[in-house]
Amino acid sequence: MVVLLPGLRRRHLPPVPHRRDLELLQQPGVRQGRRAGPRDHRPAGAQAALSRGVRTARPGPAGHRAVPGLPGLRRELPSVHQPRPGPGPASGAPRRGDVPGPDRRGGRNRGTVRRSAPPLHTAAARRRAEAAGARAPPDRPGPADRGGHRRALRAHRLRLRASLPAGDRPVPHRGPRAAQGLRHPQGRLPLRRDRAGGRVITRDGYGIPAVVADSEEQAWFELGRACAEDRLWQLEYDRRRARGRLAEVVGAGALPADRLARRLRLTDAADNDVAAMDARTLATFEQYAAGINSYVAEHGTPAEFERGGIGWEPWTPQDSVLAFKIRHVLMGVWQYKIARAVLRARAGAEAAAKLDPRPLPGMRVTVPPLDRIPDSDPRAELLERARADVEAAAGHLGFLAESEGGSNAWVLGASRTATGKPLLANDSHRALDAPNTYWQARLTCPAFTVSGATFPGIPGFPHFGHNGRVGWAITNAAGDAQDLFVEQFRGERVRTADGWRPASVRDERIRVRGGEDHVERCWLTPNGPVVHGDPRDGAALSMRWTATDGPCEQFGVLRRMLLADSVHALLDAQDGWVDPLNNLVAADVDGHIGYLLRGRLPARGSLAATQVPVPGWQREHHWRGLVPFAEMPRTEDPPEDIIVTANNTVTADERPFVSHARNDCYRVERIHELAAASGPATLADMRTWQGDTRSVAARRWAELLAGRGPFSGEAEKARAVLVAGEGDLGPSSETGLVHACFRREVAQRVLDRELGEGTRSWLMTCGLPGMPVVLRRWFATLTWPRDGVWPAQELDDDLLVDALAAGWQRATEAGLVPWGEVHATAARHPLHPVVGTEFDPPQAGIGGDNETIQNGAYGWSPGASFDITNLSVYRQVLDLAELGASGWVVPGGASGRPGTDHYADQLGVWQRHGLVPMHPEVTRAGE
Repeated sequence: MVVLLPGLRRRHLPPVPHRRDLELLQQPGVRQGRRAGPRDHRPAGAQAALSRGVRTARPGPAGHRAVPGLPGLRRELPSVHQPRPGPGPASGAPRRGDVPGPDRRGGRNRGTVRRSAPPLHTAAARRRAEAAGARAPPDRPGPADRGGHRRALRAHRLRLRASLPAGDRPVPHRGPRAAQGLRHPQGRLPLRRDRAGGRVITRDGYGIPAVVADSEEQAWFELGRACAEDRLWQLEYDRRRARGRLAEVVGAGALPADRLARRLRLTDAADNDVAAMDARTLATFEQYAAGINSYVAEHGTPAEFERGGIGWEPWTPQDSVLAFKIRHVLMGVWQYKIARAVLRARAGAEAAAKLDPRPLPGMRVTVPPLDRIPDSDPRAELLERARADVEAAAGHLGFLAESEGGSNAWVLGASRTATGKPLLANDSHRALDAPNTYWQARLTCPAFTVSGATFPGIPGFPHFGHNGRVGWAITNAAGDAQDLFVEQFRGERVRTADGWRPASVRDERIRVRGGEDHVERCWLTPNGPVVHGDPRDGAALSMRWTATDGPCEQFGVLRRMLLADSVHALLDAQDGWVDPLNNLVAADVDGHIGYLLRGRLPARGSLAATQVPVPGWQREHHWRGLVPFAEMPRTEDPPEDIIVTANNTVTADERPFVSHARNDCYRVERIHELAAASGPATLADMRTWQGDTRSVAARRWAELLAGRGPFSGEAEKARAVLVAGEGDLGPSSETGLVHACFRREVAQRVLDRELGEGTRSWLMTCGLPGMPVVLRRWFATLTWPRDGVWPAQELDDDLLVDALAAGWQRATEAGLVPWGEVHATAARHPLHPVVGTEFDPPQAGIGGDNETIQNGAYGWSPGASFDITNLSVYRQVLDLAELGASGWVVPGGASGRPGTDHYADQLGVWQRHGLVPMHPEVTRAGE
């Protein structure tokens, strides 16, 4: 019997199957992966030809039969898993993903009616029957009538509430022999060419678009069209939360988020950024916007718009900038500073120091002490308002929790690989969105070729991808580019170092669905916008952030990245990038590797503001400009021939100061362990490392417990499981669940001793997005050597026995099941407050925790569910010896439209740490 904790839905994928199941799937005649492909846009004649096994020529300009930038490659499948879509249904037949009811796409489809498609479990059953030689029953679509809209909604619920059946899930890569059996010629890829000229958009078996165009302008236009087709609602959602207009759609629950967005004045910053663009960059953004609007003009809007009760407003270049900024405004350390300050105010400096004990080596700046603040002190009231603001907004601004996450990225140089060329691997950790944060795409034009992950709404590939010569990836540096200032006000005047000056004030109306409008008064000081508090009370907090401090001219970097032909050129191309601050790793086909801390850091007169809010009228806290690009940490071809970044400390140097909000380095330690134990590494090794669930910290707890005991009763049962598990938190064993419960109980008891029960309870339940960082870093120190001793080794047996027994009881209450059955994704669609679970994707159970390479963070409160708060949202492995064999995967799909084929079809591959081929049309010549 499976016992689910409160809030954990049954609709999730089971853990990784047993090895015998995987071997069975490899046997001849056993169908592997999803057969149903995306909608086929070929003419009927081409479909018939394909059904007879005849390959059709690929339309398009000459010179594009192979992937540009990948010489010597022919159009076949590399050694990465790829499903085999069928030839497609006959013309006029219903397709999977179609829903009944009026077709709202517009254009030639306006006024037509689509028929219902079978739910996922029916389609999967039919495919299994076909694999066994049986004849599948025909689809039985309902008649088209006025009830079509109601049946459409029921069809959505059927598709989304069921787990993906076992026969309907893709299977991971199984080596060259399995890949040969899955080969899929380019002629079978779905094709759409609905306009004149050389432009063409193809989609592979996962619906991932590939754009080929005659010119760069056409390429960006087509990419905009493809993005609108896949992610139109996501575009609308991002610009609404950036503009502070989300409450218009989901009601009063989003009002705190809208108020915060209005105060940030992101729209002003976007206008400034667009005004500062050079002519070529502006043209790129305009063409991309024109492509989005062109698609909407032809096809209308998807069902989410009707359910949200809104229409479409034309997309603009400013909207693209807003979509980018809203996903990074709190990838910095603003909320972490609030968490630190509130902790110091509540518990005092001495107690807070116990939770934040590791200053950067070599730092000689003494931070002014902020001891316990009495409730009557105005500073306490300001911090409490800031805490309340952030907690209230966090529910609708998912990015608020992203500082809890992290990412992994590493690159192995030529001396460490089997091919003699670099391997680059990464997985980005964020809060899981629905649809996924990243959107995979390929783009080819005479000026460049690129394959990678982009943000919907952004004409570029700033974080992940390759251009045929150079590959790149990033992790969040948690760079400190945001300072908080305590401001004093007299009426509409603000105190400055030069006396009292007028502040800029304006009122903005926020419309609320189902409620009264709200008028927000927005203040601007010389230090930046007021983000917390009410200046009419005499004091408030303002924020200064590099991304809004002045016009950002960074978007020209996006194109320069695509033109770089070496690691050195790619790193040089980042000059001008401002925010976010990223750890950028790169590798090229000539064998070079490199690293750069990308972005701009403030040159501060005082480092006090790096920890807590400081007086805005004191000149010593003001910025002195920005750290020059030439002084940012950078390395190329290091002697170790390996570069690893996992949100750990970038540099111990005092200048430039990077951040206090770094994560523990257990993931970095584990990656280095794997690299040291490995021989010449391969692409398959990189994929295995990405799925590693062995925790260095959990292993050290197991080693500690192996030297204690034996105990008795439930404590001994828990100790035995943890010692035997040796730190492996895989999804198929109970070790992960027992460790998670024990971990929470140990933290609770140690914090009760150090801080008292009241402060501990507040720490674990306060809801401040920055607090999990504080707790996680503190807990990591318990098993981190200090003068040869772990602090955990000094814990007495009584505390350990109590924690083990309580942890075992918690695990038993959860059913003592494999970790993957209770540790699952829990993505929610933005319209969840309006439609409930109807649009939510399936859940997937995985292993690991925040300290493993395969990341899966969860909350700290004992007894709470283990729903994952941060996880890998994009994985990529680039083989610089054979870029055509590279792979990628997301925990969802290319499409953002619920109920369609490609809304969650990569989830099973992602769950098993497989990869979808980045270039399904190519493989090495001569194979």
